[in-house]
Amino acid sequence: MKVKINPIFMIVLLFGYVVGELKALTLFFSILCLHDFAHYLVAKYYDVEIISIELMPFGCEMKFDDGYIDNGQKFFIYMAGPLANICIAFILFILKFFEIYYFSLYNEILFANLCIGFLNLLPLHPLDGSILCRILLSKVIGSIKASKIIIIITQIFALFLILVTVYSLLHKIYNINYGIVGVFLLFQSIKEKSYLLMRAMQSEVNKRKRIHSSNKYIKSERLCVHVNGSLKKVMSHFNANKYYILEVIDSDNKYVGTITEEDVIEGIINLGYDCTIKDILV
Repeated sequence: MKVKINPIFMIVLLFGYVVGELKALTLFFSILCLHDFAHYLVAKYYDVEIISIELMPFGCEMKFDDGYIDNGQKFFIYMAGPLANICIAFILFILKFFEIYYFSLYNEILFANLCIGFLNLLPLHPLDGSILCRILLSKVIGSIKASKIIIIITQIFALFLILVTVYSLLHKIYNINYGIVGVFLLFQSIKEKSYLLMRAMQSEVNKRKRIHSSNKYIKSERLCVHVNGSLKKVMSHFNANKYYILEVIDSDNKYVGTITEEDVIEGIINLGYDCTIKDILV
């Protein structure tokens, strides 16, 4: 397992030291580390290999090999972080409410855990909520369409934060925190969009790895597609929980042949994203 430090993380710490907010940043980052430690524990519980942990400006980014786990296990891994923060906030609230225990920075820790827990449930990339939302939506509309919806939501929210910052600056309210978060979310969503099809293809590969490793079965589904249909559009209907067999018809609604999802993926790899079903028929 590799541990890396993102250069922007050091810049944020330096900025916090210059403006006298290093203590607040340290507290915030510590709570984020606790959040990511919960992810780590659940991932290890499912025997998932941790590839790397990178210290980011807004916490730790953990990369793991999820090829051998199903969506249910992945859901619990990504749910563990927000749930840990919410549980800590709830326990602190109970202790304070019944005057059982209290210390300096108590309110700050309670509020920070509450904010981090609920904010990470928002369907914004790269927050945990985006993964959770994608897992749920992909069961209905496929992983590619689910990812596109999350990217659109993220970009709209990011632009809103940037506009709020610009409006504040025009009215001489010099607070750029919202703008920084907005730019970060916008950059991450654009980056994710460029990897959309690649991640979808990796998801299909992982599906077969899980079946092979556990000797299990998976439900299949037949789709009727036109011979001139785009492989990219066909793949957007794929669901990571099903295996697809495609019946191909021509313009006269006559049966042309049968292909599988492997044929679609291999066609995209060998011929590119813009090829059609006709190009891979044999």
